Amino acid sequence: MHLRAVLLAVAGLIAAPLVAQDDPEFDRRWQSLLAGGYEPLTIPTDWYDPVATVEGAETPVTTRAPEALGVAPTALAAAAGWAEAQNSTALLVARDGEMVFEQYWQGTKRDTRFNPQSMSKTVLAMLVGIAIDRGEIASADAPIAEYLPEWEGQQRGAITIRQMLWMSAGLEQGDNGYGYAVTPENPIVRHSLGSDFTKLLFALEPAAEPGTAFDYNNQVNQLLGVIIERTSGMKYAAVLSERIWKPLGLRDAAMPLDREGGMAHTSCCILSRPIDWLRIGSLFLNGGRYGGQQVVPEQWLSEMIEPSPAYGGYGYQVWVHDQQIGGERPPRVPLIPWQSEPFTSQQVIVLHGHGGQRTYVMPDKGLVIVRAARAWPDAWDDALLPNVIWRGTSETGDSE
Repeated sequence: MHLRAVLLAVAGLIAAPLVAQDDPEFDRRWQSLLAGGYEPLTIPTDWYDPVATVEGAETPVTTRAPEALGVAPTALAAAAGWAEAQNSTALLVARDGEMVFEQYWQGTKRDTRFNPQSMSKTVLAMLVGIAIDRGEIASADAPIAEYLPEWEGQQRGAITIRQMLWMSAGLEQGDNGYGYAVTPENPIVRHSLGSDFTKLLFALEPAAEPGTAFDYNNQVNQLLGVIIERTSGMKYAAVLSERIWKPLGLRDAAMPLDREGGMAHTSCCILSRPIDWLRIGSLFLNGGRYGGQQVVPEQWLSEMIEPSPAYGGYGYQVWVHDQQIGGERPPRVPLIPWQSEPFTSQQVIVLHGHGGQRTYVMPDKGLVIVRAARAWPDAWDDALLPNVIWRGTSETGDSE
């Protein structure tokens, strides 16, 4: 079926026959996707089925008046006005671990779950660092054949964990030339909606010399998720719960599974609350500690935000520093973030998700900003929120 036919089907104009009836889970999800008229950004969080619970241990969020922490209410109001105009559902700001601003739109509220999309990748990178610290993974330079014996003795088995984290593993996308086209001919669509999140991964062939080229690849992240499960001896949702979610005092979340009791979608989709990402972002501010506990090794977080050799705007599954600056604004929200101007903060760490899901961290002023959405913005600018709020924040954390 051609892409045009798919788009017509999504609009509810025609019924779409399936390419192959070989996976009942794919068939069910594909027909449901068409019936709802959804695309990846607009899928409701309760659409995913089955899911695994990521158990949390919720603790209260500390809030303070922005003026008490040197954040200008006028700057927050300006940021909120722009965020609302860009189809945001939530905007939250914290300084030095205390929330100073929280606003929701489009019928959402604090406990409404959203899909952070690829912000989930940064959390997986944290889990890799924890696994190395625990001795479950030898080091970031370990060849992946040590954990993926299916590739032992092969060229792709020599790819290192570090190269995977950098998105420079040199593996093909596995999309058969379809890119991000939402069509059942696309192997990635069949993978993402199918009953086996691992099948496509082990079929990926080398496409470039590892470490030489930045190539953002969701399948590489999913392979890292397989390694986390194998080295920990636990399901991914359980690892996430025990090593990050509970230690940070977050509310229960959920992760889509390929099938009942199967593999979680690790490159995406920790269905959670925007407010929980304030604490995740704050790990970059406080050396990986929360509540007196070392959650993520401090040295690992420092490594995560070091620019990779292949692309200086990316670290370990996280975006760092300035990206595209100036020129014509790209449509929607591009993969490589677009900025109208450089960041005003000396360092900005960005957890980046499809459709403009964002967590911005600015260590020089102790700021964390979370923005959520479920619709495309009209004129996205990745510099605006961090720059407006940074400029409206005093150098010291307390203005009293």
